[in-house]
Amino acid sequence: MSRLIINRIFKPSVCKNILRPTNVRLFSSTTYTSGLDSDDKTKVNQPFSSRPAYPFLLIDHILNNPDSSSDGRITTCDYYNSPNEKVVLINDKDLKEEVCDAMTVGFSRDGLQVELYYNNATSSYGPAIYYEPTDPKIENVEAYLPPLPTGSQIQSLAMSSLPTRDKNWVVGVKSSGSQLSLCRPFGSCKWINIKTTPHCVNPLSSLMFSKKDKRFYIPTVGGNFLCCLDLHSEIPDLHRFKFDALPKSVFQELADVSACSRTDHLVESPTGQLFLVKWYGEDSVDYDDNTLNHVTRKFMVFREGEQSYQNSRTMIYTEDIGDLCIFVGHSEAFCVPASSSPGLKPNCIYFVGNNFGVYDLTTKTCTTFCTGDNVPLKNLKFPYWLPLH
Repeated sequence: MSRLIINRIFKPSVCKNILRPTNVRLFSSTTYTSGLDSDDKTKVNQPFSSRPAYPFLLIDHILNNPDSSSDGRITTCDYYNSPNEKVVLINDKDLKEEVCDAMTVGFSRDGLQVELYYNNATSSYGPAIYYEPTDPKIENVEAYLPPLPTGSQIQSLAMSSLPTRDKNWVVGVKSSGSQLSLCRPFGSCKWINIKTTPHCVNPLSSLMFSKKDKRFYIPTVGGNFLCCLDLHSEIPDLHRFKFDALPKSVFQELADVSACSRTDHLVESPTGQLFLVKWYGEDSVDYDDNTLNHVTRKFMVFREGEQSYQNSRTMIYTEDIGDLCIFVGHSEAFCVPASSSPGLKPNCIYFVGNNFGVYDLTTKTCTTFCTGDNVPLKNLKFPYWLPLH
C-alpha cells in the first residue's frame, strides 16, 4: 500500500505533542553539534523520534552558513555566475537525506494521511483518509472514498476542512487530464465529476480550498482566469485576474525568464489574504550522463487588491508578504507565519518536487539544494501522487 501525505506544515504545538519531553531533536546527531559551532564537540546524542522537532532549523543553518562545514560536506556556488541564483552542494549522503526529510516534513501534518486501499467488491483501488488528531478529545476518523477510474492519477488534493465526523467536509481532487472531482465522505460518498471546458484547469497547477470564500480554486492554463468551484455546484465559475501595472524594474526580470515554463498557484494566508504565485523553471541538461533536470529559476507573487469584484480579482505585484512563508509543491499550496515554527525565514517561498530550495522575495535570491555532483535534490515519491491501478 502506498502512503501519500497531504501537504500541510507541522506547527510547533503539534511537534511537541508527538515527541516525548526528552526526545527533542533539532538536528541529527550525525550531522551538527548542539551549538552549530564546528569547534564545539558536544553532539546532540539524546534519543530522538524519527522526525526532527523543528526541521527548518537545519534549512536555516544551511542558508545562513553554506560554507561553514570544515570537512567539505557543504559548499555553495553561483548558478552560471548569477548572484541571485545559488546552488548549495551537499556532499554528504546522510546530510542529503536529512535535508530532503526536513523539506518534506515541512509539507506534512501529523495525524492526516491518505493511502490507497484495495476494494475487493470492485477489484480496484481508491483513496482512504486517516485522521488521528494529537488532541485525545477528538475522535479518530477513517474515510474510504470510492475508487476513481482505473489509470487515474491524483495530481492534487484539497479538503474543505480537517476530517471530523460532525462536519460535512468535502474532498476535492484534480486527476490526470485536468479532471476535477468532489466527494463528501460522510454524505453520499460518491465522486461528482465537475464539468469543465478545455483549458479551464491548468494541469500543472495545484487545487486549493479557500476557507474564507468556501470554494475550491485553481488557475486556468493561461493564468489569466481563476476556476472557482462552489461546494454545492457541479459547474465552475471563471473569474478574471486584472493585473495592475508592473514596476519597470521587473520588466528585465520577466525577459530573463521568458523562455521558462510556468505554473500558477493560489494560496490563502491565515487571515484570508489571497496570493497568486507564479513559479518559473527551466530544463537543465547534464551532458556527462545525458540526463535532463527541471530547475527553479524565479518566483513572482501577486496579492489580491481591495478593488476586487464578483467576477474579477485585482492582483497587485508584491515583493513583501511580511512575516509569511509560502510553501509550493505538487499539491495544495499553503501559507503560514514564519514565527509559527523555529527556522522559518519570513518573506520566503519554500519549494519541493523536481528540486528543493528556498526563494527569498526580499533579495530575489533562489537557493537550490543539489548533490555533490550538482544534481538537484528531489523526491519523486513526495509530494507526487501515484496512479490508481
